Amino acid sequence: MKDRTLVYMIFRTDCISLRTVSRSRKSPHHFYIPRSGLEALEHTPYMIAHDLNSFAVLRRDTCAGNIEIELTWLSGDGHAVSGYQETVILPYGQLAAYLDKSTSEDSPVVWKTLSIDNSHKQPQLVFKSSKNLHASLADNIVRHKLVRFLRDKFCWPQSERIEFYDDFLPYSFIFREYQGGKSVMTGGLILHNQDDRKKARYSIHT
Repeated sequence: MKDRTLVYMIFRTDCISLRTVSRSRKSPHHFYIPRSGLEALEHTPYMIAHDLNSFAVLRRDTCAGNIEIELTWLSGDGHAVSGYQETVILPYGQLAAYLDKSTSEDSPVVWKTLSIDNSHKQPQLVFKSSKNLHASLADNIVRHKLVRFLRDKFCWPQSERIEFYDDFLPYSFIFREYQGGKSVMTGGLILHNQDDRKKARYSIHT
């Protein structure tokens, strides 16, 4: 809970303003993001916004269904610049719903929410089948690719557990994601281009 930040957003016809409040500090000003920038995240994985001396990098994680906003708050007097960084993670579906709602409202739409707890980003990964896992670990190149992909791509803070089962393809798996004790998504973790191990790559299919 200590890592959660209160995010206060106001959706207007041309832009969205954002402020944050955490246990230790309050953002120095509203950060204004062009509406077109947020709408572009439907088609692009990230966008960068500037406001005064501060800037933000917004990244959409389509697998986890979240948006990560990395904020760099800066202020200066012409002689020196100081500030700090913070990152908040929000459910993208809810943000998109407020963005859509604001197009039909006469007055600005306000959204107050707590950021997703990011203190335990890595869910429990459980392999229920062993054949493809043992084969993957026995191959040095595949092992490196699998371990790195699991580390980097399954950082889903809303998930409590992800179970993996053998797929019919070598070195590949079927996975099932659990939240609140319930299965919420099933997909595949597939190794492509297996004829050339060095060029082979893992990807998620849902």
